[in-house]
Amino acid sequence: MAVAATAVMVGITLPRAASAGDDHSTTAGSAVPSGAPSQQGAGGDSGTGTGSDAVTGIQAPQGGQQTGPGPLTRAEVDRAKSIALQRDGLRSARDVDGGRGPEYLDTDLAAPADDPARTDEDRRAEVLFYDYGHDRLVKKTVDLTRGTVERTDTASGLQPPPSADETAEAAGLLIKDPLGQGLRDDFSAATEGAALTSPDQLRLRGISFNTAEQSAPAGLRKCGEHRCVRLFTQVKDGPWIDTTRFVVDLSDRTVGRIH
Repeated sequence: MAVAATAVMVGITLPRAASAGDDHSTTAGSAVPSGAPSQQGAGGDSGTGTGSDAVTGIQAPQGGQQTGPGPLTRAEVDRAKSIALQRDGLRSARDVDGGRGPEYLDTDLAAPADDPARTDEDRRAEVLFYDYGHDRLVKKTVDLTRGTVERTDTASGLQPPPSADETAEAAGLLIKDPLGQGLRDDFSAATEGAALTSPDQLRLRGISFNTAEQSAPAGLRKCGEHRCVRLFTQVKDGPWIDTTRFVVDLSDRTVGRIH
């Protein structure tokens, strides 16, 4: 029954990058079916060189500054990030590696400002960061037309999907952890004995984990307050390996298991 339940869960939630041509997925050495579900996990492909700027995995179109309600271009995304990071308020923030500055997550087009002096041609963006130094989400609302930060909002307990860098960091912690032994064994079996030592050897998707929305054992009860990630892992050009029972706490850099 446990194997059947796992198969159903994997069939529903695996990213659609799992093609119908995949022969099988593995979970602790046992084959379970996989297909091409419609839901795509966030976080981008780690180690493929094709990850996107946004946690949604959708590439921003090429082009420069635009007007009106159209999607942000890559140039606008870069400009929004640059404007958002100009203020002193983010200097004390830390990224997923503990480095100076916050972890960038996503940029999206903001609604037009409720200001009679503004026109529909003005462009505004919302830039999301995660500050590991204070375990909080930071949203900067940026006026792309004027090159200014309009407002800064912070919140704890909100966990948007992880970035590609966060997903890779979570995978690296799992690979090195004793709980990652099954992942290492399954990778070796799928690659005729190769050792798994780096996230670059896998295709990855990550989803956030929050105990306010999902039950968890005692060791994971800070998830939500902390930045926690579950992983979908696939051997490049090979099978999926079921790692969804594990949760990586990126804030305290530990790995736990959902029973």
